[in-house]
Amino acid sequence: MSVVDSPSRFTPPPSIVLLRDFVNTVEWQVDHDEWESPVDLGSWFAEHAELAVHDLSIEDLELARRVREGLRSVLLMNAGHEPLETSIDDLNDALGVVPLRMRFSDDGSAVLAAAHSSALERALSVVMEAIEAAHHDGSWPRLKACSRDSCRWAYWDGSRNRSGRWCSMAGCGNYVKMRRRNSPEEAQADVISESASNRIPTLVDVAGRAGVSMKTVSNVVTGAFNVAEPTRSRVLAAIEELGYQPNLAARALRARRTAKPDAPGSEAARD
Repeated sequence: MSVVDSPSRFTPPPSIVLLRDFVNTVEWQVDHDEWESPVDLGSWFAEHAELAVHDLSIEDLELARRVREGLRSVLLMNAGHEPLETSIDDLNDALGVVPLRMRFSDDGSAVLAAAHSSALERALSVVMEAIEAAHHDGSWPRLKACSRDSCRWAYWDGSRNRSGRWCSMAGCGNYVKMRRRNSPEEAQADVISESASNRIPTLVDVAGRAGVSMKTVSNVVTGAFNVAEPTRSRVLAAIEELGYQPNLAARALRARRTAKPDAPGSEAARD
């Protein structure tokens, strides 16, 4: 790869922008998902990939969410963290529904495309093409996920030595720095360990694996509200796979954080 072809460390290429925006369709700090319905998912691809996607189902939406969180696990790996057990296997299983073929254009360039024509396969093939392009031009390692556990926002690491850990130094970076000074235990609990063996699965991990909101996971765990049986079964399966143990103290702490969306490290505080 020539110097001319190398992406600038200051400006992410279009493939990275698409992938970053794809992963950031959920804001875990406030448990807000842009994809609340299959229609929302189709609208996102229409806006960000100029792809007309219709007739998506609830199952398609759940699968797209699994792919999104699986990619977030890979972006955490780019930031130096080991993934939780089965995270990569789950991502591969989710992507396995998209059989790809390679086609060549008139100028000799190769393009990956879905071998079938279902709406979801066409949509996810665009994401996979973007991943392939990012690997090809060398930009992929600079796409990371924030090391703050309650954030995990996807970001472009423009640092010279690719050593960035936070989506924003003014937001999450500064927040963790202050916490380390004032509340070391809280700071440690809100920074993702680099070793998977030292990580304790959280509500975010379960929600991402099951393709649901944190509120839905909480409803299943507490039994406070009825949850449809297919969704409940999926959440319970994710809890078992990840070995999740509810932590009431951590849940109360998270509730206090989400009640203050303008706190350092929130979406409003990001660069």
